[in-house]
Amino acid sequence: MKIRKLCIYLCTVLCINSLLAQEELGNGYLFPKFENGTVIFKKGNRVAALLNYNLQVQEMQYVDKEQTIMALANLPDILAVIINERRFVPTQSGGIFYEEIQIENGFFYIQHKATMISQGKEAGYGGRSQTSATTSIGQYYSNEIGRVERLESSEKFVQKRDNFYYLKSGNSYKRFVSAKTLGKLFKSQASKIETFAKDNSINFTKIEDIAKIVDYGFSLMK
Repeated sequence: MKIRKLCIYLCTVLCINSLLAQEELGNGYLFPKFENGTVIFKKGNRVAALLNYNLQVQEMQYVDKEQTIMALANLPDILAVIINERRFVPTQSGGIFYEEIQIENGFFYIQHKATMISQGKEAGYGGRSQTSATTSIGQYYSNEIGRVERLESSEKFVQKRDNFYYLKSGNSYKRFVSAKTLGKLFKSQASKIETFAKDNSINFTKIEDIAKIVDYGFSLMK
């Protein structure tokens, strides 16, 4: 069972890191395109849909019958969303979804975010004009009814990722940004967690390092 959990953890982290490596080519979404997924409701029913997560406005979105991109509604009724075997759970803050990451001894959660930064509009001879460019996080989104629309196609954007990490405590999520803040969530094990972070050169911007130290924290609680 431990071997199976470890395999799940490694595959998940490798998948996430692969997506993060492509962030400079980002389109404002977690996945390069809308993917086949499943919305699981608390009552037990499931609905298949084309799904993706909008990193800019923090919404789980789907393609409806008219090929319009819409935001999921009735979030209190939703237990989870599965996309490419990755699990996302709704939170209590504005319809935001966190990705649930399984590790050997427990779970931690990622809030995926990004802003779109202009690299300039096309200029003559294949160049790009920085002076005529604008920085915008609204390139892909119209907030009126949850639709997503592309604007100026001549303007090149890259996405700047800014993820946050959490542990779940009851019905709430506790954010951590360092060994010290993570140690507070494990209370009596704080000193051991800070020592582990120092001894293992834990980098809190790397998902694999976060998975390693969180799993260590859970192991201390057994």
